[in-house]
Amino acid sequence: MVLAAALSQAPGGAPAATGPDAIAAAQARLAQDSGDGRAWLALGRAYLTAFDEAQARRARSDSSAPRAALDGAEQALARAAALLGPAGASAEGDSARVLRVAGWSGRARLAVDGGGVRAGTDAWGPPPPDLRLTPVLEELGENLLRACPTGGVLVTAGDVDAPAAWYLRFVRGLRPDLGFVPLAAWRGDPVWRQRLAAEWKLGTRGAGDGWLGALAQRRPVCVSMAFERPPPLRAGMQWEPRPLVWVAGPEQGDRVPSGDFVFAALKLALDAHEAWAQAALAVYGRAARLTPTLCETLATYGLSGDQVGCDE
Repeated sequence: MVLAAALSQAPGGAPAATGPDAIAAAQARLAQDSGDGRAWLALGRAYLTAFDEAQARRARSDSSAPRAALDGAEQALARAAALLGPAGASAEGDSARVLRVAGWSGRARLAVDGGGVRAGTDAWGPPPPDLRLTPVLEELGENLLRACPTGGVLVTAGDVDAPAAWYLRFVRGLRPDLGFVPLAAWRGDPVWRQRLAAEWKLGTRGAGDGWLGALAQRRPVCVSMAFERPPPLRAGMQWEPRPLVWVAGPEQGDRVPSGDFVFAALKLALDAHEAWAQAALAVYGRAARLTPTLCETLATYGLSGDQVGCDE
């Protein structure tokens, strides 16, 4: 799955095996108690699973089933967030807010299907004014966007980094020069993949495993360190580790110093034991181990070497 599986580590666990089964199970719970915020959260997850399933099998011209699934997800997750308390009040409430962002990223993918990669918020939005992430994920998204070279394409792992980077890129409007590819969506959404491959002129390699190497021949590619390791490139090409991302491709001169990244929200979230703090810390910890200059910056925000895996 692309959207629902991206958040399977969030409080509340992964949805049931198929969208219809999970929807029916959540609706049965709500029939007993319509004020059950966790049941609304489960229903929202189930609709996102249904969206993934519909995208994987749909014909190019028919977007009715995925749109209906996203409409159901938005209604359920907005209700869950309202019932489960304000931001920071509960792990489940924060998860509902992150899942809402994932749902809106699905709407943007549908807009790309119809209008191309330049389809703006007028094609899929505007997003609701209360669409927000927790500060630690907003900070992660901003840091990932900052790390990428000018004109690059950011590839995300899809668990925590995908909604974070998508929100900052498309809702907040940061780094409009960057393309954005959640790897799970590339693999699981053939209509969206074909549209991007055509617009980026990847040719026949856009349909197979060689797409990333083909893309890196045309423009810089940066891969989030939410991955344990970057996806393979074609023979003769290599990834270069930089703070928070691996980079390949042409014109990589604009290097971002480690001191330019910000970790204030991470520190606050860890101190408050927030639900998403450890997920963000895992990304930063891997980055610090691969690019040790980040350790000094993390330390200036009061984050110890033990917390992030730096040698003190």
